[in-house]
Amino acid sequence: MIALRLAFSDPSQASARALYFDAHRQYLRSTPLRILLSGPVASEPGQPIGALIVAEVENLQELYDFSKADPFVRHAVYGEVKILTWSLSLSALAGLPIA
Repeated sequence: MIALRLAFSDPSQASARALYFDAHRQYLRSTPLRILLSGPVASEPGQPIGALIVAEVENLQELYDFSKADPFVRHAVYGEVKILTWSLSLSALAGLPIA
């Protein structure tokens, strides 16, 4: 199944974001979770408000467990995190499973 983690930054945690950024980035790159896409999201260009992860998982618990261990989640850099399923119906990206 395809699942999303949509995380919104807590603006009051900018110093924690800077402090844990390298650990967060290393965590994303070293996980066995199959991350298909990942990156910041912005309300306006150059104004990031959070991040999106698109992952292929067997069940949502995998993404919940992954998220709980993320340094940005553990240190409250994100004010809100949503874990959602997603049914891909159209893609120009090769290799993504279409429902």
